[in-house]
Amino acid sequence: MIIGAQKCGTSWLHHQLRQADGIYMPEDKDHEHFSYVGNLNSGAFRRYCRRFDEAADAQRAGDANAAYFWTRTGSPWGRQPDSFNPDIPGSIRAFCGPDLKLLLILRHPVDRAVSAYLHHIRHGAITAATSILEPDLPLGIVDMGLYRSHLANWLAVYPRENLHLITDLPADDAAAVDLVEAVCRFLAVIPPPRERYYLEPIFPGWRRIADDRGVWVETAVEGRLSGALGNGPLCAMDGRQYRRVISPEELLELHRILDSHHIGQM
Repeated sequence: MIIGAQKCGTSWLHHQLRQADGIYMPEDKDHEHFSYVGNLNSGAFRRYCRRFDEAADAQRAGDANAAYFWTRTGSPWGRQPDSFNPDIPGSIRAFCGPDLKLLLILRHPVDRAVSAYLHHIRHGAITAATSILEPDLPLGIVDMGLYRSHLANWLAVYPRENLHLITDLPADDAAAVDLVEAVCRFLAVIPPPRERYYLEPIFPGWRRIADDRGVWVETAVEGRLSGALGNGPLCAMDGRQYRRVISPEELLELHRILDSHHIGQM
């Protein structure tokens, strides 16, 4: 089970693993089965298991949901819908058993929060008029970056040896191949042939720049988004026009909240 985190490369990892002959993963990702209390019953679980009916006997069956890493932290940014499952790790263990292999991919939590914020702007859930520090933003944009708290909640349910942790996105093609091969060794399956890899980002996102003046997004697509990038300052960099969507004060506060949650190799 790929459990997250959102905007850390889970779609990319899901795609690579689907190329391995020894793994069956449904094409549709982020099926929210364990995220909601209404699904925590035997009938719903039987329906969920039909997702894997086409898996061969010799294949490992896997699934991926980037939001499963989001557990209860009690932080001001951790508000969840009433229907949201308060104990995703415990529910997954109860239904999927204690031997489940977990895959977790993380990047620096500030980079992740910025990427998630821009993702939700791009998809119309919010606009840049709403601060990234607003507690009611969707999917805990800040709260999901409290990596140490979420990881502790998962490790309270599953032993460390069940978890393969990836703490940085690969910097080049060779590192990407190494990453996938390491995951396959953890899962005890043969890696996919090299010609099946897709090493580009699945969702590359907006071109952006972060500096001591805040976070700036290229405005080339602004018209299509009907002003979703807001009315922040404009500037020209590298021959392109950018609009500021996160102020330097907000960026500094994000670092204050999240820097201590950055996780290296464990």
